[in-house]
Amino acid sequence: MSSGMHHASSKKHHDDSHAHMTGHNAKSGHHNHDMDDDNGNMGSATENIHVTSAMSAGDRKMHEVMMKTSRFGDVVTGKEAQEQQFTTLNDYSYKVPGFRPNTTTPHYSRMSIRGLGQPLSGSAGIGYLSETAFSVDNVTWLQPDYQAGDWSNISSFEIGYGPGGTAGGHNSDVGVISIMTALPSFKRSTQYEQTVGNYGHTIEKLDSTGSILRGHLAYRITGYYDNANGWIHDILNGKRYQNINRGGVRAQLLATEENYTDRFIFSYNGSSEYSQYGESAGTGGASAPIGDSVLVYGNGRYAGSYAATLASRLNKSVLTYNPYRPALADPGKERSNVYTASNELNYHIGRNTLTSISAVGLFSGVNSGTTDNQNVWIGTGGEMDDYGVQGSQEIRLASPQEDKIAWTVGLYGVDNSAWNRMHHTAFGTDAAAWYSRPAAVTGLTQWEKNYNTNIQAAIFAQTVIHVNNKFSLTLGLRNSYDIQKFNNKFEVGYVPGTAYSYDQQRQALMAAGAGGDARTGLQRNDHDGVTAIINPKYQLNKNTMFYILIGHGDKTVSANGNSVPINEYNSTTKQYTFYGWSPYFSKPTTSWDYEGGVKTMSFNGQLVSNANFYWNDLYNYQTNRVYNYYLSNGDLANVSYMGNAPHARLYGVELSESLTPDFIPGLNIHASGAWQQVRYVKYNGAPAPTSYAYSGGSSTVDESGQSLPGIPSFTFNIGANYEHPVGAIFSNFLKSRQHRAAWLQRAFTAFGYINEAWWSRNRLTDPLAAHQFYQRSYSILNAGIGLRTADQNFSVTLWAKNLLDARPWTGYSPGSASSPESVDLTQQGPRYFGATMHMGF
Repeated sequence: MSSGMHHASSKKHHDDSHAHMTGHNAKSGHHNHDMDDDNGNMGSATENIHVTSAMSAGDRKMHEVMMKTSRFGDVVTGKEAQEQQFTTLNDYSYKVPGFRPNTTTPHYSRMSIRGLGQPLSGSAGIGYLSETAFSVDNVTWLQPDYQAGDWSNISSFEIGYGPGGTAGGHNSDVGVISIMTALPSFKRSTQYEQTVGNYGHTIEKLDSTGSILRGHLAYRITGYYDNANGWIHDILNGKRYQNINRGGVRAQLLATEENYTDRFIFSYNGSSEYSQYGESAGTGGASAPIGDSVLVYGNGRYAGSYAATLASRLNKSVLTYNPYRPALADPGKERSNVYTASNELNYHIGRNTLTSISAVGLFSGVNSGTTDNQNVWIGTGGEMDDYGVQGSQEIRLASPQEDKIAWTVGLYGVDNSAWNRMHHTAFGTDAAAWYSRPAAVTGLTQWEKNYNTNIQAAIFAQTVIHVNNKFSLTLGLRNSYDIQKFNNKFEVGYVPGTAYSYDQQRQALMAAGAGGDARTGLQRNDHDGVTAIINPKYQLNKNTMFYILIGHGDKTVSANGNSVPINEYNSTTKQYTFYGWSPYFSKPTTSWDYEGGVKTMSFNGQLVSNANFYWNDLYNYQTNRVYNYYLSNGDLANVSYMGNAPHARLYGVELSESLTPDFIPGLNIHASGAWQQVRYVKYNGAPAPTSYAYSGGSSTVDESGQSLPGIPSFTFNIGANYEHPVGAIFSNFLKSRQHRAAWLQRAFTAFGYINEAWWSRNRLTDPLAAHQFYQRSYSILNAGIGLRTADQNFSVTLWAKNLLDARPWTGYSPGSASSPESVDLTQQGPRYFGATMHMGF
């Protein structure tokens, strides 16, 4: 288990004088009839579980997921996240098998569960809806920009597997990631935390909560600032990339009366970082060179040497093949600002509860500069400015969940709109010579202006039938109607005052693979889909429970938000002409999920074990398609878009274990792991890998039976937490008792933790590529020791992250005559170590 079953004695006492009721639905993944403790967390007053009121909301959620829910899941508690210095979503992936946040820049933080959740090569852009759902305080946020930033002062991080949405929120195919933040408390307290570490790392956190109107209105304000130097050094300009420079604030109000509770939340996250490190000349993204090109076509011909091309076209030599020591010509920062506001009202109508959840979000992100390597400024990097707004409304009516027939019904609506202003092609001083196009003047830019909106209206219902004290059956049904719209515009950022006309500059852009001047016009696709679950549970005895989950999921079409024009080259006229557009929309995906598992508790509750098997068939699975073509100078180019594979399948086994031995009080050993396979069952029209892109080579291949790249078969983590009271160890520091400071007489507890997460060897290349490349197995080891007061108002922790300094790669390219062999760098960073001091007032 990712967080372990902690002893109730390690938690603060419950503040019974300020207990208030809310109406969250426990069976929908939300709290049910919660009560406020002095941590500001909401704990169940009616759950039929053997826990004490002194447990935090995170521990109660962890116990519920491990022993009560009728599907597989995992939880990291807020207490554990605080003690082990969790900040970004990357940290949670070291505890939860099968979860990968894939965090790069704020706009590309597309998380995956069981290997699914992000589009390959980002080919769908803003129009792609993930197979996973991301929820914060019961609000589902659709764009990845809302996932960026530090996640501090949480109550729990929960991952639930299988189709979701029949009891509220947005629908999803393979799982839901849910973060609950700490509620306001009516007991006043202020917490301050200061962290210092290597790379000049500084984190400051402040959390303050208390009563405004005793028993009626409480507040909580949480803020953080996170700053560190970059760990990748430029050999020419001295700049440091992959730095950290972000901050945020979350402000809350909680109103409680006899018949209702109302919670309002406002949050802001902002960053300004050198986070988009793209080095290969003309490719952008997160790739970094490791050597000269090694691409060999299927006919045996070598594609060509990047170093030779660089010398012949620009009369320059390669300066670096070190992925951590680049020589960027024009690096720029990525700036991001994300605002969200939500309000949850729970109103009791007799024994039932009416819930209304309203939310609105706004984000903006601006990229500046290109990132061509070798001090070469061609100007085809990964720059993109993105903006978006989301509004959602959910209304839910629920009965008490302990009733013999418990039910939840509701309506959900969301309007999610996003805009991109891409400037992937913005020519620099070396562009004209590189493309043999004098009209490729410095500053000439291809503007790609994309607009996408997704509107969904849904009705959902779920019931839990408690047949007897051993058997219960959960049935859920949801109907979602989606409207996808997009409009793409390609405009030439013409540079006046030169010797080259508009058309000459437009031809220069198209020769570099850009779109030129084209419009799609407004495109629309409507889709109606159904999500359904059948989920029986059988309680064999008080220590053993079996369950089965049969789920039908529906994923709406993806709009190819970066659908681009395909331009053909005429060797006689040496001109490019518009041929057509890559497809506007993919087909919808249909999912059939079959799962079964067992949850057991042994040795008088000391050992808790979860085991789960799943088999998930996806029909018309949305995946990357590529159209390859050649530029006028012989360079290989391609157009990526979101298409479909007729049939994909994922299956595997997941385990979660927790041991809290009575003979060693304070020790918790936890372990979790997964074996997973993701394969194409039928995919006979797959795009051919680049090794097929030679004259006479096939444009498609049959990848039926092949596994998807970049997904390790095995993931595993094991760790231990230990805490032991050591008493008032500083009480004798001063000889005179009357001069002893009060804090020196406090009782202290020593604690420590260690956790190792391991990923198996996995292939990073297309399964049929002539040259195969693998990321070898690796592990991330985190550890820390500390001392805190018994009341937890003061602690000091010495910690280390990624102690073995693992630096895995997440992608690979063999290069070509115009680009070096390259890899995609991990975003988890190098070895970090430091100290954290926490103080409460």
